[in-house]
Amino acid sequence: MKYLIKAFVLMALVSVNPEYGLAQTNIFAYPMANQSQQQQAQDRFQCHQWSVQQTGFDPTRQTSTPQFSNVAQAPMPSAPQGGMFRDAARGAAIGAAAGSLAGNAGRGAAIGTLTTTLFGGIRRRNRRQQQQAWQQQQQQQQRQYQQQQQFAHQQQSHNYRAAFGACMSARNYKVQ
Repeated sequence: MKYLIKAFVLMALVSVNPEYGLAQTNIFAYPMANQSQQQQAQDRFQCHQWSVQQTGFDPTRQTSTPQFSNVAQAPMPSAPQGGMFRDAARGAAIGAAAGSLAGNAGRGAAIGTLTTTLFGGIRRRNRRQQQQAWQQQQQQQQRQYQQQQQFAHQQQSHNYRAAFGACMSARNYKVQ
């Protein structure tokens, strides 16, 4: 009776949430020796336990896969420091100093302002492009990681199905 209850709980877990396993694995075991319902439940339960021991995979338990954020990632490129006005002020100061040495501080300040604003804009645009490329790379790595995890889960599920089928076959069931 206790095996019947355990098998019923196992079946209920699986039927409630197909991602847990057996419902997805499509394992059908037909009793070839007129086994009773209680014997079938006992056999299913014992084969489930044996299959878990052999494969390390339990389809009745939700497996927790490591989150991608826990995997080592390259650091995000730093944000550009300063803005257009800061660049202009810095350029004006440098240009004014250089221009005063040449005799025209105003012209030097104007040239310095334009030059540093232009180069600062180019630098900010390049940083934004680097950040976008980094984000795209991280998204691609996350997709690859998820695909690897899904493949590993499918492989473990396949191994469990094979073990469960072998166990049930050995107990005189026709397994499909």
